[in-house]
Amino acid sequence: MSQALANEPSDSLSVTISGGSMGGLFTGIALGSAGHEVTIAEQSAGDLRSRGGGIVAQQSIRRFLSHHDIVDPARITTRASERRFLTADGDVRTSTPDSMVFTSWDAVYRQLRAAFPDDRYHTGRTVTGVRATDGTVRFADGDRTTADLVVAADGGRSTARAQLFPDTDPEFADYVAWRGVVPEADLSDTVIDAFDGRFTFYQGEQMLILAYFIPGEDGSTASGGRRLNWVWYDTLSGRERETIFTDTTGASKQFSVSPGQLRGPVETRQRERAAEILPPVFTDLVATTAAPFVQAIYDLQIPQMTVDRVCLLGDAAFVARPHTAAGTSKAASDAVELKAALDRHSSLGDALASWDDARTNYGARLVAQGKRMGDERLSLGS
Repeated sequence: MSQALANEPSDSLSVTISGGSMGGLFTGIALGSAGHEVTIAEQSAGDLRSRGGGIVAQQSIRRFLSHHDIVDPARITTRASERRFLTADGDVRTSTPDSMVFTSWDAVYRQLRAAFPDDRYHTGRTVTGVRATDGTVRFADGDRTTADLVVAADGGRSTARAQLFPDTDPEFADYVAWRGVVPEADLSDTVIDAFDGRFTFYQGEQMLILAYFIPGEDGSTASGGRRLNWVWYDTLSGRERETIFTDTTGASKQFSVSPGQLRGPVETRQRERAAEILPPVFTDLVATTAAPFVQAIYDLQIPQMTVDRVCLLGDAAFVARPHTAAGTSKAASDAVELKAALDRHSSLGDALASWDDARTNYGARLVAQGKRMGDERLSLGS
């Protein structure tokens, strides 16, 4: 720890956050509520749109929304009371009581964005570099700013992480997640009945598909106005990753091909696979999806989450496989715990050291848990 950080008080900090998605907004709201002067720089020129569809509304997310008087979580969540596994023919293999709460990326984002001051949220601001020793942030337009604390919440392709930890790269897990969301109005009664109030799965050979209802595009949680979210974990089975991750423009993508950008032959083949190997209700669900998309499954972790005045938070620091259902909740907890550490310690250096130790350990455990869950559920590994 530098002498400056050891002696610097942890209250009334100027904070620059790189990234205005979930992690950045959780952090901005949490630190702003403690009296810190927070500014968010988001590279997108307009409001962000979801590529992820549904998320599990873990308790940490719901608690954050309630604690900061952002929204009653019940208004933007759906619930399931049963976890069900199907056979290949569509019969129920197992069914157990299980209370789960779901929401959508866009429903949470809209509420967080509305809760953060517009005059402190700057779009079209691309961060190109940070200097950890003095908190300098450089932007693509040549501008610079300096803050007491810099928080890199810029996701799995974090600019700050690439600079501070250049030897840390995402590790591809040899399988992908095909995803889609379908408005409830487009679904047959048979499909609606199969998934309503249930968290439903089918586990086949080296693949797993699941589905659950989430709020509609307008945030509606009422029957008829929701969306059905599905995720299909599928090994590549000898198919070329490059083929799948080349979009309609011919561009090669590392992490995802967004809705509407899957090439025709790739999309057609996956729909054919659905008809060949999935239970009928899942086949119908995939067939009804207007714009499916695909994401690479990968693991990412860094050796530490702070370097001098810079914190790496959320997916910028650790990416655990989505089986943990913890990506968004981890970002919320990272933000809450950073605020708590600054409250608890009188010096900035002590606060960051405490937060770094606890959250780095947690992130490493979560990545390891995701690997175990993925290998088990897709029958991978030895």
